[in-house]
Amino acid sequence: MMIDTLRKSYSLCGAKTKKLKYVFFMKKSFIAIAAVAMMIAACSGNSNKKEKMSCCAGAYSPKTVLDSAQYLLDKQIKIKAKVSHVCHCSGKKMFFTDIEDSTISIRVLAGGEIDKFYPCLIGQKANLTGYLRLNKITKEVLENNEAKFVAALADATEKAKTDTSFLKKCDVLKTRLESLKNSNQKKLQWMADNNTDFIPDYYIEAEKFADCCKKKNDPEANSQDAEAEGCGHHNGGGCGNQQ
Repeated sequence: MMIDTLRKSYSLCGAKTKKLKYVFFMKKSFIAIAAVAMMIAACSGNSNKKEKMSCCAGAYSPKTVLDSAQYLLDKQIKIKAKVSHVCHCSGKKMFFTDIEDSTISIRVLAGGEIDKFYPCLIGQKANLTGYLRLNKITKEVLENNEAKFVAALADATEKAKTDTSFLKKCDVLKTRLESLKNSNQKKLQWMADNNTDFIPDYYIEAEKFADCCKKKNDPEANSQDAEAEGCGHHNGGGCGNQQ
């Protein structure tokens, strides 16, 4: 009798032990599955976040580029800024303005995979990859630019003797020549003050470009924007003379 009772008690204990082991196993399995699910969700979230941030992640600003120009020269860099101007004549040049300081900008030339920049980009924040290049503005360069205006003014003045329609062009050239002389004088003074024979003119030779905005570069829309902004109607001033 006692033996039967002990056997029954042992059987009950064994069943309870098995049940407890099963419950414990199920709890561990549930915790493990939950942990894996959380890791997958976190990885997915990070992946989506990286995709959203990859457009402009690790990009320099125009200010940072110019402040560190001597170290970044001829190196491939990413730069994020606001498009402040696009050359309507060819679309091959635009200006990137610092987002934090609108007084700082850098010239960008189309190259690599870029065919042209579109007028609809003006005012948008964008990200591009390219190389920082240096153009040295020397005294000879300034003198040559000034000589071209002097020659153009002389030609217009001569033609104005028989064609009064050139008088307006003469006035424009005189004003621009005077402005150029004042600008050149300041640049020469800067060279003297800084004991150098050139003014560093840094620019970006762009290789890849992606605007980080929703507006797409639709050819038809760009054509309309270009017409609205006077594309093709510049009379020789325009973007070609901006430094």
